[in-house]
Amino acid sequence: MDDKNKDRIVRSFGKQGFLRFLGAQLLSVEEGLVEITCPFSEDKTQQNGYFHAGVTTTIADVACGYAALTTMPLDAAVLTVEFKVNFLRPASGSAIRAIGKVLKAGKKLTVCSAFVYDDTGKEVASMQATMICLTSTRI
Repeated sequence: MDDKNKDRIVRSFGKQGFLRFLGAQLLSVEEGLVEITCPFSEDKTQQNGYFHAGVTTTIADVACGYAALTTMPLDAAVLTVEFKVNFLRPASGSAIRAIGKVLKAGKKLTVCSAFVYDDTGKEVASMQATMICLTSTRI
């Protein structure tokens, strides 16, 4: 993957206010593969003290989206078309980490998967997602 492609993803990630609010960080960007982490805080919990499913879903979705974007033209944008999440166990610990991977990149649609892990390395969720390549940011 060339530096221009990686730089656009790093810049785009930095523009996402919700990710800043969550404290999420982009750990790695490779062709078809993106890794994101999110630290634990009380503000991100549900009623039992675990990471809220919305936080887990968010970082999985973002990991899929940016993994897909690595396969798209430099002038393209990416949006989520659909996803399905399976929660495998409650997410706890000091952080969660999502790894998004492209399964099949097409001209318009890209199918991805993401796996979310807690800080002990246990898988807490998996996602299958479809992303669309937009050549115009007008919707």
